[in-house]
Amino acid sequence: MTAQVYVNQIVKKVKCSKNKRKDIRRQILADIDAQMEQGVPLDVVLLRMGEPIAIAEEFNQNLTEQELKKYRRAFAAKIVSGIAVGLLAIVLVLLWFLPVGLKMGSSGQFQEAVVEEQAKKVIRLLDAEDYEAFWACTDPRLRDILTKEAIDDAKKQAGENWGEFQEFGKCYMGEQRQQGKVRAVVQINASYQNIGITYTLLFNPDMKLSGFYIK
Repeated sequence: MTAQVYVNQIVKKVKCSKNKRKDIRRQILADIDAQMEQGVPLDVVLLRMGEPIAIAEEFNQNLTEQELKKYRRAFAAKIVSGIAVGLLAIVLVLLWFLPVGLKMGSSGQFQEAVVEEQAKKVIRLLDAEDYEAFWACTDPRLRDILTKEAIDDAKKQAGENWGEFQEFGKCYMGEQRQQGKVRAVVQINASYQNIGITYTLLFNPDMKLSGFYIK
């Protein structure tokens, strides 16, 4: 064991301020150097001085109340800092995984008119039951999910016997950032003969459908 390692084991157990710890380190190293200059081997010096934890405890017993207060304040600040860093890390992780809403066009990757027209095109393809063309407008990763059966089931859950399409209503658009990726989000109302339907569609920057909801 080197003198530095030995002294480090002592000072890290002493409950005092940073400056006081530096003084203790200098004091112990000076004592070791003085004995070694007299020809005493390092291992003998360390053996005579005793176990690091015992020396640290002796220093702790002789510390002033002022030094103990400084240590407590520094220790508390360190804990608070650690908690703050931990909370920040959690927040950053949540922000990474949770979707964050943005104003349409803020990313520079989408144009409002293009997104609206693509949304209406997708809905018209569904109304016409032109699934091949619909799937061509869809992100490949979604095609295995948005099968004809799945779409028909979603339509039935929204209501039976929609009737013929009448017109589109209000269209609301925005952007969504999640895990570093941005998507356009469109919510558009459509009127049919027997029911009103709200579509929510999500598009990636290639204007491929990457999310689809009906209610």
